[in-house]
Amino acid sequence: MIRKIIHIIIWIALIFWFAVIMGFVARSNSEILCGEIVVSISDTAWVQFVSVEAVRKIIDGSGISTQGYPVEGIRTRDLEFGIERDPYVKNAEVYINVEGKLFVDIDQRRPLIRVMPNGRKGFYIDREQMILPLSPGYSPMVLLLTGHVTIPETKDGQGNRMADTGASEELRNLIGFARLVSEHPFWSKQIVQIYRSPGGEYELIPRVGAHQIQFGTLDDYETKLQNLKLLYDQGLKKYGWNSYDKINLKYSNQIICTKR
Repeated sequence: MIRKIIHIIIWIALIFWFAVIMGFVARSNSEILCGEIVVSISDTAWVQFVSVEAVRKIIDGSGISTQGYPVEGIRTRDLEFGIERDPYVKNAEVYINVEGKLFVDIDQRRPLIRVMPNGRKGFYIDREQMILPLSPGYSPMVLLLTGHVTIPETKDGQGNRMADTGASEELRNLIGFARLVSEHPFWSKQIVQIYRSPGGEYELIPRVGAHQIQFGTLDDYETKLQNLKLLYDQGLKKYGWNSYDKINLKYSNQIICTKR
């Protein structure tokens, strides 16, 4: 019986202590003012779509009072939603520390391909297949796709435009090819552009060398790139980068070279 009474007293004390602490926190939040906004943006060495100034402009235009106002009135989730409406923002985290500093952590979207179809406005496709508009102030160095291009589209749950890889095997191969090129230490520097013909065949535009690379379709692109790398290592380094006019990779397990 005594033990039960002791347990009841302990629980009452804990509840009272918790109520006091919550009241103290509530009073503290009403007294603490937001003194500083600290914006951190990821991957600025790779891509610079989002700037600190642009994020501050979004916060200023949100209608939510921040600097100089009590932190209890700052709706951090609403700020996150507002910042994430920027098409170049992948994720935003907004939080406040005990000193009243407002922290904004931004993850930028990283484009994988820049698509410039014939006669139509271009766009980017990022690594999650999101379709991004061209930026008026920044052009990242990514693989450029030109020519007779049609990208099938869908929309995600938030209504954002997406490249519909489920609707096209060619698009799946294109995304896979672009990922391989962007992550490879040699191809990321050597292949700067790909051109799609009306018939659906591709030509690679190299950075070094005056040769045309006739790639054919994007089927079996990994093997074709391996064969091309062997030619570069064993042939062009020996005979010179400008020895050939055309390099044809369209046919399985063979390379046809046309000399100048």
